[in-house]
Amino acid sequence: MSRNNYNEQISLNDLSLIVQVAEKYYIQQLTQSQIAEQLGVSRSTVSRMLSRARDEGIVRIQINYPEIRHKKLEVNLCERFSINEAIVIVLPKQYLEEDELRNWVGIQAAPFVNQMIQPKMIVGIGRGRTLAELAYGLSKLPNNCYDLKLVQLLGDIDINYSPTRSTEITRLLSETYNGKAYYLNAPALVADVNLGMALMKSSTIQQVIRFYNSLDFAMAGVGTLANSPLVISGLLRPADIRKLARAGAVGDICGHFYNVNGDLLDHVYSGIAIGISWEQLRNCSKLLVIATGKDKVEPLLGILRTGMVDILITDENTARELLSDSNT
Repeated sequence: MSRNNYNEQISLNDLSLIVQVAEKYYIQQLTQSQIAEQLGVSRSTVSRMLSRARDEGIVRIQINYPEIRHKKLEVNLCERFSINEAIVIVLPKQYLEEDELRNWVGIQAAPFVNQMIQPKMIVGIGRGRTLAELAYGLSKLPNNCYDLKLVQLLGDIDINYSPTRSTEITRLLSETYNGKAYYLNAPALVADVNLGMALMKSSTIQQVIRFYNSLDFAMAGVGTLANSPLVISGLLRPADIRKLARAGAVGDICGHFYNVNGDLLDHVYSGIAIGISWEQLRNCSKLLVIATGKDKVEPLLGILRTGMVDILITDENTARELLSDSNT
């Protein structure tokens, strides 16, 4: 054994020297090269001594993550609305614009949702901007899933590319989980009921909707009546918007309209939604709803009062509004 190797072996067995090295590196914040020069050993010896310090428990590294979920609000939401789980994301100190808020909630909630998705599940995918951010967050996480079926729950809003389209969210998640995607190649709403019914009976649509009675898990956003993509895209005509507003509609989920008490108002709309039915949503094994922002308070109140929601994801401010408004 050479003198250098001999000295290195002595250094690695000298616990008091290892403590000194750990203090210099972690407390005094010297570089490994500086420590090596002071002690007259090689840099690789210093590196091995630091590893020994961790192995022996001399140094313990602990990462204190900031609390990202508001546990008290989660408990209050579960008790108030009789849901199984609430994920309430704590907001950063700086002000967030609407797009930033959706991105923050989607990214932060993704690790918790990732744990819910299991191998061989049939997963229904709705639409929504915050849902799209959740899907993006999920796409960045490792998973051990296999044999998943990802099923689109509502036809598309328009033909232009958008990450918030149900087709795009379904595609992204099928790639993330190496699953098989089932796309609903049809418009979300059809003004002519007879045409809509004919579309629903077509073989290509039937290949998708046959999964709706067997969903293990479904994820969807809720839309407002005033600023919904259904309105912006022109699928919902002004006359229909006025009729729905007069009837008290506050939002929709997968193309189905309801009031703040959770009563279904599809009969007010003169057309038909192409996708999952209200009863199939209600009977889904586990329905997750995600939405953020003040304009989503009434749509969320309505859908929570239906009793069909199992899991709610939102931000802390929206959660407080929900709890406040539900008292009135």
